[in-house]
Amino acid sequence: MVRAPSGLLRVAVDHEEPLLAMGLRAALHRAPHLQLMQPGEALDGLPAQVLVTDWSRGVQGLSASRADPQRAASVLVVSSQAREQPMLSALRRGLGGVLLASCTETELLLAVDALAAGRSYVCAEVAQRVAANFSREPLTCREETVLQLLARGQCNKSIATNLGIAPGTVKSHVKAILGKLAASTRTEAASIAAELGIVEFTRSPRYELASLN
Repeated sequence: MVRAPSGLLRVAVDHEEPLLAMGLRAALHRAPHLQLMQPGEALDGLPAQVLVTDWSRGVQGLSASRADPQRAASVLVVSSQAREQPMLSALRRGLGGVLLASCTETELLLAVDALAAGRSYVCAEVAQRVAANFSREPLTCREETVLQLLARGQCNKSIATNLGIAPGTVKSHVKAILGKLAASTRTEAASIAAELGIVEFTRSPRYELASLN
């Protein structure tokens, strides 16, 4: 069993981007109050207090924390992108913090210290996106469904057939979607929805260029 110097904060890095992972480890290694660990490693029988990772591993880390609270670590996600919907969902589920990959070494250390102390940390740019999301009128479940089909390139008639509703009802939903997303066209609405994480594309989408008319 490896023993950690008394009082050091235990931090592990497990990031899918190799170069970013190297930079994170180098920055954390330079901090004299941190003990850098390998993912899954235990010091004095204790796991890392903070796990610095990417989005996919961060979500897995949240699930692992719920399954085994004794090995729970505060999860700090460092990513080049932070789409609003997945980010908000993760924060509500207990994600400890979010940083953009463009953050400074000082901010990285501030975030790690905050999570180790039981606090959350969200960088300013991401916090602004969260605030903007709360100020935006949310889409209804039906509107999100219509938006998913719209983003796949389906016209109003096809959406109506898929959902078993009238084309006029679809047109009303699309009008509401454009208003809530502050979009002028269906293409723009689909682009905004993808950026926010409301819709996911598994392949290149075909957008309808038609407007409400």
